[in-house]
Amino acid sequence: MTFRKWIAVLLCFTMLLPMGLTAFAAGGDADSDKEAAPMQVTVADSLESAFAEGENSLLLFVTGIGQSFSYLFDESYLAPDAFERGTLQDYENYAPLIANGKYKARWNLFNDFSEQFGRAETKQTVAKLVFQLILTLFARRNMMKDADIRAAVKQLFAFNLVDENGDHDPRVITPRYTCPVSEYPEGVEADGTPWNEAKHRFYTSIPCQDVAREKLGANFEDYLYCFNFNPFSYITKNVADLHDYIETVLRTNKVGADKVVLIPMSMGASVVSAYLAAYPNVEENHVRRVVSVVGAWNGSDIIMDLVRESYADNSADLFYNGIIADLVGAPWGYLVNFALRLFSKQSLRDFIDQALAIFVDELFLHTPSLFALVPDYGYDEVRPLVTSAAVLKEADFYHAAQASLKDRLAALEAQGVTFSFISGYGLPYGAITSDYEVFGFLHSAERTNSDEIINIDSTAPGTKYVAYNQKFTDTEGRVLSPDGSIDIAGTYYKDSSWFFYEQKHELEYNNTALSLAVNLALGKIKTVADCDDPAEDGAYFPQFNGARNVRDLVRDYIPAYEAYIAAGNEPSPALKAQYEKCAAMMRSTVNDPDADGIMMDSFRDMLIAAGALPAPAKTSGIERLLGKSLEKGNGLIERIFGSKGFLDFTK
Repeated sequence: MTFRKWIAVLLCFTMLLPMGLTAFAAGGDADSDKEAAPMQVTVADSLESAFAEGENSLLLFVTGIGQSFSYLFDESYLAPDAFERGTLQDYENYAPLIANGKYKARWNLFNDFSEQFGRAETKQTVAKLVFQLILTLFARRNMMKDADIRAAVKQLFAFNLVDENGDHDPRVITPRYTCPVSEYPEGVEADGTPWNEAKHRFYTSIPCQDVAREKLGANFEDYLYCFNFNPFSYITKNVADLHDYIETVLRTNKVGADKVVLIPMSMGASVVSAYLAAYPNVEENHVRRVVSVVGAWNGSDIIMDLVRESYADNSADLFYNGIIADLVGAPWGYLVNFALRLFSKQSLRDFIDQALAIFVDELFLHTPSLFALVPDYGYDEVRPLVTSAAVLKEADFYHAAQASLKDRLAALEAQGVTFSFISGYGLPYGAITSDYEVFGFLHSAERTNSDEIINIDSTAPGTKYVAYNQKFTDTEGRVLSPDGSIDIAGTYYKDSSWFFYEQKHELEYNNTALSLAVNLALGKIKTVADCDDPAEDGAYFPQFNGARNVRDLVRDYIPAYEAYIAAGNEPSPALKAQYEKCAAMMRSTVNDPDADGIMMDSFRDMLIAAGALPAPAKTSGIERLLGKSLEKGNGLIERIFGSKGFLDFTK
């Protein structure tokens, strides 16, 4: 769901910016991962349906945080004569610019910071904060000024912030492609190489091409659509835009579809929920099915903790001896830990609380789409924090709809709409993904049962849980997961919900989950009973399954193996056998993460030994020595001083 480094950036900002940090990196934009865009196929003459009921529908993905990219353009494109017709906001103008790389920057969550750091006003603000931080160091009390921190947030995140009309800076475009993936605009790179930016971004976030081709045939891309939206936005605008989008693509599609199958992912579920509240009748919403993939139907306790400034019980220990080193990375994270201890514990904590409060106010309490991610059971508590009447109106609409979620879905079900849910569970916040380790700083981290980001009662509404490392002791009347930590007896759609144990939030490379989602979207599978017996059903997707991540296998190892053979090399019997094992694992829908991981690692090592795959770069001896020394030094300091600053040793 890739949302990747937003909290990392947040904490870097609040803790490290005044110390002279001058650059940030937006996560998820890895051009080194570029892969050839799938070939555009010719539309088949026959429109014979691949759907179970014989109807054709469009598969409409509604993206989550980190899956939609926004693009920043030069100011010259705002000139009245920049285009023959219309403005930069018009598809026919921005689409070819994006396709041909004619933009200044792109990001998938927090905006690029290069332009802001080049501005004189930002440099002045940073200089003020550095001076105030030095005063804080010597005064041993927080000397940071609210106005300067707020100015820094507004300046640095200027391209994320949305005004009270729901509008962004006119130079920022989050593209909306009202066409199937097969018609995403082609372009060329600076060196003349053909490239399809839009298609690359789609398949990188949602690598569904193989299973879609298998199920839908040669013209599979004619069925695939994607509704992109800016995560910093207004709910009602997203709803109106989604409605216009659906009506447009149903008029213009070339497969004869008159309905859509909505596939919300992560934050996309909040948009779909609001859409179904605004358009509760099938005649106007045009929905045939909803297949939720780790969807945030009731927000996340992460957002609740941020808004309430609620930290983990051991936050001090994590702060001085864990979070920062993990966030910055070894060995330099240990140096940052050392520098932080120069400040008194109280002054540093006061500053962090102050900076986080301002950050949350500007980016969460003034952004309805993000504030909507506060769970309904915490809304009344944090509602008074919102000072904008426009934001409050949006938030009240959304949370009123959330209060009736179960009844609303049931009313749609009575009209023929089916609902399915795919979820991950069994993890605390930030357990696996390095970018998310910082979530362990929050109060709910060890109390939750989640996919690292969203608790299970949000991705599978109605599910009850105990903490990820506990079991229900009162088992009567419960329907428990194999590990005993979640109870699905009250899950809204128990018979059409599937659960992947210890599955991280970004499950796009769990090919079993993606295959299940497409089968559900096509109506081939509707309930657990349709796929719980491989002999009778022809498909097997156990309701409780394990995690899987085949990203490296499908993006690196298999292409390297195929290239090795194409170059005229004969693989050894052992290498060939290992490839066959990996291929068989990919076909299996019973996930065994430990065995799968060992199998893929062995395949990688064999490829390296054969020269088909480059060996990973080795860390230099000096860097290893430095890392070990700093790690030991940091541990010694922790044992001597504990979770406090050097100047707090007498306390």
